[in-house]
Amino acid sequence: MPGPEDKVKYPPKPKMNQKDLMKDAPKTRRDIYGEFPAPPTPKLDDSQFVKWIESGGKAQEEYARYVMMPPPELPYRKLPVSTKFISTNTRHLKEIGAFRTILPELFGDAGYKAVDDAYASFAYSEFNAARKRGQLTNAPNCSIKEIGSFIATVYDIQNFPIVVAEATDERVRIQLYKGLPVYCPYDVRRGDYRLCSATAAYERELVKLCNPKYHAYLSRTKAIGDDCCELTIEVDPNYKPAKKK
Repeated sequence: MPGPEDKVKYPPKPKMNQKDLMKDAPKTRRDIYGEFPAPPTPKLDDSQFVKWIESGGKAQEEYARYVMMPPPELPYRKLPVSTKFISTNTRHLKEIGAFRTILPELFGDAGYKAVDDAYASFAYSEFNAARKRGQLTNAPNCSIKEIGSFIATVYDIQNFPIVVAEATDERVRIQLYKGLPVYCPYDVRRGDYRLCSATAAYERELVKLCNPKYHAYLSRTKAIGDDCCELTIEVDPNYKPAKKK
């Protein structure tokens, strides 16, 4: 369709020597494995826009060249964040559940220890990372609510459905997976509290790092017939303050 600028003509295209255009280009590339030669230089060509102009608007553009993700060579689906969140959480439950339930079922005591050790290790790395972010700054004298709030945030990040059943200065109870379905979402075998307890080694160790006078334990679990999995944080009846020197 004619436009008001059609009467204006572009000047002749300048003659460009590709060697001149490339004279300052880096001759090597570097990654963690060292330095290596630059890849072959593509032949100098015209942009899609210039081709369109010179053809009088008849040249067909490759529209996919303006789409960064996904690449046109492999046009996979781009899903909304909410769908990704649910899908990722489902994979998380299935994958982690399979590995942690198979250990004690096949290896007995050593399997329980492996699960306990794995979850306990998470507490130390996460505690140190939180401190560097300016969180849990009151440790080792965090309040019980401060600890409970941090753990509830961790649960929320993982998309766990949270019910705060109690939050006082003496006790915090956080419930997950309240109601149906009746089975554990990690699909661990039923009737095995020892395994459930081992998976709570993260909370057990984290609470002690935040304030040694408190302790955390699973007071309910779906695997043993409860309607939810419940973490209780309260004063440790076995806590003994360190003697002052």
